[in-house]
Amino acid sequence: MAQTIDIKSFYEGLDRMYGQHDYGETEKYLLGSLKTAQEEMNISLIIAVSNELGGFYRAAGKVDEAKLLNDSVLKALESIGQDRNENYATALMNAANSHNSAHEYDVALGMYKKAEDLLEQLGLGRDYRMAALCNNISSLYRENGDLEEAEKMARKSILIISEIPDARLDMATSLINLGEVQTRLGKYREAEESLKTAAAIYEHDAGGMDIHYASAVAAMGALEYYRGNFEASAEQYRKALELIRRDFGKSAYYTMIENNLKMVEAEMRK
Repeated sequence: MAQTIDIKSFYEGLDRMYGQHDYGETEKYLLGSLKTAQEEMNISLIIAVSNELGGFYRAAGKVDEAKLLNDSVLKALESIGQDRNENYATALMNAANSHNSAHEYDVALGMYKKAEDLLEQLGLGRDYRMAALCNNISSLYRENGDLEEAEKMARKSILIISEIPDARLDMATSLINLGEVQTRLGKYREAEESLKTAAAIYEHDAGGMDIHYASAVAAMGALEYYRGNFEASAEQYRKALELIRRDFGKSAYYTMIENNLKMVEAEMRK
């Protein structure tokens, strides 16, 4: 890596790395970029890289690493008096996502609400970041068992995204969450529609190469399990495992889905 890097070239390089679907090389690129940013004392780049690396670790199931990075971004922004702008709202959301993944729901919800208030104050109530925030809050409520509130927030996210041009991949993310909530509520037909639409977006718009495609497939595996269609569930989980291995290797997320598959296979043997 060159000694100097700017934010634009960093993101261009990151896009290339994600396109190669090599977990180890992507992690190496992110860590190298962070080291360069720290050596150059480039605060803006440190924040950008840390946000991306935190999200990368969270998606791979490395929650502790993600929390450490995302919380460090908040402290960095606060240390330079940048705690009332869009970057800080985004950093709050990323940190909250990590705490949510760690099942620290009270901490996460406090961060989400702070980010929501800040986005509203900044006039970004219909922005894509607000849509992402509503989706994340929905995910928290889903995990916390407040399914009705989770469905409401998921639909709010989709409503905002539907008004934003070129946001189909973001729409797919929100549809996965909605489908998971609908599955838990026993609304299986609606869940199938939501998840199939999400999968179709990933297949059509990203050629099935988006790193979130596995989540749509895994969610369909869960839906089929709840329906009692164990063979279909196992098929979806096996496909999800292939996608996760492609994108992240045998990560913690891989292990979780693998355990789900084992549970389904046990049901099939009964």
